[in-house]
Amino acid sequence: MVTALAFAWLACAAAGPFVAWHRALADILASFHWSFGYLVGELSPWCLLVIGVAFMIPVAISAGRNPESRLYPRARRAYIAWGTCVYLLGLGLAVQVSELWRYTH
Repeated sequence: MVTALAFAWLACAAAGPFVAWHRALADILASFHWSFGYLVGELSPWCLLVIGVAFMIPVAISAGRNPESRLYPRARRAYIAWGTCVYLLGLGLAVQVSELWRYTH
């Protein structure tokens, strides 16, 4: 039950920003080109969101398990800290990128 709830939260955290800003992301991906400014300025928020959620997967798997279980990561608190920090950084940058996109469209 706890693991299912953790995965439900993780699914909402993963899908939420993409659902909220799907038009901005679609335009950003439609204008794809290989340049440093594009990769850092326009794609980095979305990559950071995905990385933050990826850090939380071991935490969701270990939710409700005994700390002595083999599925319980030894660095669980580090995964939580890194996942939260990277996700929030990506979320903040996604807000800024979507606001800039709204002014240009």
